[in-house]
Amino acid sequence: MGVHQLVVIGFDEIVRNKYMPVIRAAIGDGDLDSWSIVDLESEREAIETRLIGVDPQPRMKLFVSSDRGDAARALETAQSALRFLRIPGLPMKAYIATEVGSHEQYLRRCVEEGVDSLVEKPVLAPMIGDTFEPSLISTTMAELIATAGRRKANHSVMTLSRYHSIYNDRVIRGLRERMLAWKSPLTSFHLRAAGGVWNLEHEFVTRDDHPYRYGYGMLMHGSYHYIDLAAQVLSLNKLLLRDRHLRLQVCSFGAYPADQWQRLSRPATKMLGGDSRCIVLAREPHRYGETDITSTFRLLDAESDTTITLGTLSFEQTTPSIRNWTTFPDGVYNKNGRTSSVDLEAQLSTLYSVHATCYDVPRGPDADKIGAVAEILTRANASLLTDDEYVSRETHDGLFHSDSNRALMRNWLRGTETRSRLHEHLLPMRMTEALALSLRIPGQTVEIDGF
Repeated sequence: MGVHQLVVIGFDEIVRNKYMPVIRAAIGDGDLDSWSIVDLESEREAIETRLIGVDPQPRMKLFVSSDRGDAARALETAQSALRFLRIPGLPMKAYIATEVGSHEQYLRRCVEEGVDSLVEKPVLAPMIGDTFEPSLISTTMAELIATAGRRKANHSVMTLSRYHSIYNDRVIRGLRERMLAWKSPLTSFHLRAAGGVWNLEHEFVTRDDHPYRYGYGMLMHGSYHYIDLAAQVLSLNKLLLRDRHLRLQVCSFGAYPADQWQRLSRPATKMLGGDSRCIVLAREPHRYGETDITSTFRLLDAESDTTITLGTLSFEQTTPSIRNWTTFPDGVYNKNGRTSSVDLEAQLSTLYSVHATCYDVPRGPDADKIGAVAEILTRANASLLTDDEYVSRETHDGLFHSDSNRALMRNWLRGTETRSRLHEHLLPMRMTEALALSLRIPGQTVEIDGF
């Protein structure tokens, strides 16, 4: 373990509001000596404002130029930044919280130089110039994981569903126990994540935070939390089918910013100042990333062509929001009025099912004060599964999804993080690649062989 220096690469509102208490505690506990910041020169003024009142203050602040679209220069910038901030004799940890298109160069430098890293979800978005190229995800991930295996450093991924009290501790653990006890595979899995994000048409063109103009959208923004969750649930089949050759087939349809003028209420949009169709979106409809995606899938035994699991995955932003303001407010993280709702059901054939719903509950007029409620319904053949009831219900109130993120951060800073290692994200990133590629051929199938 030992004492480390922390470098935060990308100091946004999430880091300030969600993780600074964890960083401060780690310094107090002796896990960290100090922390520093790397961010863009164009963000200098915003960072200085964001640092007002932060305790402790960073040891150093380094502002760098944006090298988006120039991969070689971006790698040089990342290398120079990490080396410049090194404290001789004190090992470094790097938390990579940049916009997703810039994850890869910092992660690559950490992997190659043996610097412990924690990278925000999704792990990376490979770019050719300034355009997202999903077909490079699997090969890039495999290369980084192989290099990491030859270095003495730990690399983890920040995502919601690794330390979550409902998704991990209740749903996945309960499924695992019953699958092992009854030797029953997962036969059905349905997941819908509603993001509640309201962008006005012109904001798709102008946003630098969660931008759509580089060719990625919902999948590379919030959906990865739930793709990762789906991968964990589907992977439970390997407990029973360890020696089988499994294959995943996915088929998708999407909606895009250019579709929004037809899909959103025009009176409501006009109330927020978005009363005309955006000419840029109409002129370049395929340039911008998706807002919504819905997919069907089949997990099969490739040798016998036997279906094991059927299901659906739906990741949608065009769902109820609390936004009632025309322009993005300063100092507010939830600029789009996001309120999420997640609904999932997993079934073990005729024996058992668990249905979990987690939804946000705003706590007053502050857009950033949002809690969550979880409801879990299970159904079972209780005559056979004698430890279960036919139907059971439970409600968990006062739940905060960020608790699981902070738990992951605490463990990573202590050197005890074991649930979300980089190599464990190869499969969910392969699923992300398949979903992104399937969006390019609506209604056709994309396969992941060797699932």
